[in-house]
Amino acid sequence: MDTGDWRAERPVVNYDKCGQCGWCYLYCPVGCMVEENSYYVPNLDFCKGCGICAKECPSGAITMVTEEVE
Repeated sequence: MDTGDWRAERPVVNYDKCGQCGWCYLYCPVGCMVEENSYYVPNLDFCKGCGICAKECPSGAITMVTEEVE
C-alpha cells in the first residue's frame, strides 16, 4: 500500500552536496530513506513529505519541492 499519494512536497537529494552521514535515515519518522549506492534516497511510495530529512541534513543536500499532480 502506497502512503505517499497525498503529500504536498517531496524530498530531492543533491548528491554533490550529500556527505553520506545518514542523518536523513535516522530522523525520518516513517523510515522511507533507503540506502542506494552509498547514499540514502527517499522511497516516495512511503514518504509523507514532512520535510524533517531536509531540516536535519547538515550539508543542506535535501530540498523539498512541490509535488506535481498527474
